[in-house]
Amino acid sequence: MVIESVELTNFRNFESRKLVFHNRNCFFVGANGSGKSNLLESIAFSSILRSFRGASPREMIRIGSKAFQIRTTLRKSSGSEELTIREYLSGKRELFIGKSAVRRSSDFIREFHSVVFAPEDREIVSGSSGCRRKFFDILISEIEPEYLLRLNRYHRALIQRNKALKFAPRTAAAFEEELSEQAPFIAAARKKYAGLIAENMISLLGNKGEFEIVYRSASAETPEEHRKLFANRKESELHRQCTLSGPQLDEFELFFNRKLLRTYGSTGQVRLISLLLKLSQFKLVNNNSPIPTVVLADDVTGELDENNLQLFLDTIADARHAFFTFAEPPRFTLPDSETVDFIPSADGSPR
Repeated sequence: MVIESVELTNFRNFESRKLVFHNRNCFFVGANGSGKSNLLESIAFSSILRSFRGASPREMIRIGSKAFQIRTTLRKSSGSEELTIREYLSGKRELFIGKSAVRRSSDFIREFHSVVFAPEDREIVSGSSGCRRKFFDILISEIEPEYLLRLNRYHRALIQRNKALKFAPRTAAAFEEELSEQAPFIAAARKKYAGLIAENMISLLGNKGEFEIVYRSASAETPEEHRKLFANRKESELHRQCTLSGPQLDEFELFFNRKLLRTYGSTGQVRLISLLLKLSQFKLVNNNSPIPTVVLADDVTGELDENNLQLFLDTIADARHAFFTFAEPPRFTLPDSETVDFIPSADGSPR
């Protein structure tokens, strides 16, 4: 078990709620809208400081409030440790490990990993290229902290260069050195993990079909070559007022039985491949990082057939802690488990 308790203040539909956990597998059962997914979101946010639903921190503040707070207590070999997050409507963020303030997000998110399984995972397969880039960026960042630092540096420089191309074209070149330094590193990491995910997918699929990932990079292989891209595309970029090379344009093309899934995949194939992609993510994160991994399964087991349900449960059995949500009591049991019933109160907040 990793998480001893979660205490929420003005987070989503929770005005004030503390949950204490005693078992490795926690089942949250309740009607839709009772706050189960919000609780999982708070745990994931404590891990990666971003919402797996794509919401901004401002959108997670309870209506009528000026800020939310998440306090997560972790069980460690040295004793308990508290992680505290405060997010304000103004955009201000405060992070604490114990009583010590943490300035850099990258220093805060090294306490535990979370791998989320949610209905939105299908967008990895059938959605935009940005959904696939997000999937790989989260995966790599959890295993290699340097990747997150470099990715953040790249995006800050990219925003500044794009603004320069619109309003001060002569200053755009000032950001090209940073972009050229980070882009090849990001591309190399994405290529590496595309290969690792593909290997895990093939193993999980067995004889169910052929799977392939084709990574199409919009970056050069070295900083020197990447700088040449800016020179070659200068006129086009000035015309379009945006940067036309770099990781923000990368694509991961997913093929099943030699057919492009986002175009030709059936509903069943999209559901299967999205599940296996997340299971592959869990295996890579869990096997390649000393930090404990927590699984968050948001109402995803009900639609699985018996074979895929068993594959899911067998694969995540190595997680240090797992949280599941259900609208109805689950059709399976797990050892070392507990159930929390979510019953909305009169004002709509869970009790």
